[in-house]
Amino acid sequence: MTLVKVCGMTNADDVDQAVAAGVDMVGFVLVPWSPRAVELETVCALRRRVPRGVEAIGVLADETAGYATQVLEVAELDRVQVYGPHADETREVLGERAIVAHRLPADTPGEADPILLDRAFGDEPTEADLAEHWAAVAALGANRRVMLAGALTPENVGAAVAAARPWAVDVARGVEREPGLKDHARVAAFVAAAHGSAA
Repeated sequence: MTLVKVCGMTNADDVDQAVAAGVDMVGFVLVPWSPRAVELETVCALRRRVPRGVEAIGVLADETAGYATQVLEVAELDRVQVYGPHADETREVLGERAIVAHRLPADTPGEADPILLDRAFGDEPTEADLAEHWAAVAALGANRRVMLAGALTPENVGAAVAAARPWAVDVARGVEREPGLKDHARVAAFVAAAHGSAA
């Protein structure tokens, strides 16, 4: 079954609802310029609301492997999701506890560790854009742990899972009322559609 990560959690109510909806992972953004950014202290508090069996993931950009390790330890997270020039170094240090973000499949590392394949489509991606992205994930093979992100919504995630067969899907904006605040009905619909479409 394809796993579901809902990212950009900023408050206890949204964490609790996502867990109740059946998410497999929740994400906390520790990137100061993001509209979904939270402080490490907040991540520590919200992490305590995440039950065993649901992974808690910190999202970092342009941070060193040392800082990523510190975040894992201080907030007691399961993994970090990393963007930027230090990402591969972080993967070398943390192994599968680091999910490295890539824009294109050609950039991806070896097969052992999980990766995120993410694309910025702008406000209105075309069906052809999405189909190309999903096909790229499918081409990496069923044995790769690829997390699919980029313009996913409750309306299209079923088709995305069917086409790409990813290890996991990652959503933030597609289930929000506004940046950092989740629409609980859309979260539940996204989880149901992603899990229902998985083989």
